[in-house]
Amino acid sequence: MALVTDAEVKEIIDTELTTTTFITTAHLIVTEDLGDAGYSSDRQKQIELYLAAHFTALMEEGGGITRRRMGDSDESYALVKGNGLMMTRYGQQAMALDTSGILKGLNNTSLPALFTVVGSTDTECG
Repeated sequence: MALVTDAEVKEIIDTELTTTTFITTAHLIVTEDLGDAGYSSDRQKQIELYLAAHFTALMEEGGGITRRRMGDSDESYALVKGNGLMMTRYGQQAMALDTSGILKGLNNTSLPALFTVVGSTDTECG
């Protein structure tokens, strides 16, 4: 059962979307990836809240709105270098709340690679 509600998510992000799907995804991450981290239920709830807001922001705002003007309508979106949880301030906050670094590790999309050069030591000179 999710730790946060649609109304709680909407307290921190302005959206008309129903956030139930985003809450479900956030809850899955909190229970499966952070379940053994030893966090209190209060900390788990806060992480779930910010993860749900992160997923909402990705759908609603394309990464996070930084400014909105009403007269002559003007909006600016965050251009964040990085991907995953670094794309929104909500994802960044979820990572900050996760002092174990598990979310940061999940966010790391750089995979190690091993390159081997295969060739001959003999060269032909013409």
